[in-house]
Amino acid sequence: MIKTTLVALTTLFVASMSPVSEARTATYVFCEKGGKLAWSEEHYNSRSAQAAYYRCENEGGSPRIVYF
Repeated sequence: MIKTTLVALTTLFVASMSPVSEARTATYVFCEKGGKLAWSEEHYNSRSAQAAYYRCENEGGSPRIVYF
């Protein structure tokens, strides 16, 4: 009984761990103005990437998003 419980708990623990292959992807926001790169930022949160996108538009630039 103890051995079965220990195996079940170990299985649950290992299954709940995030695999290495699920590493967070980076989102890059590039802001171009007048055909030149004005600034770029790296984000790991979709909300902050979206905020940077709109900031570029508000500054009169053309935003471009690249996911890695």
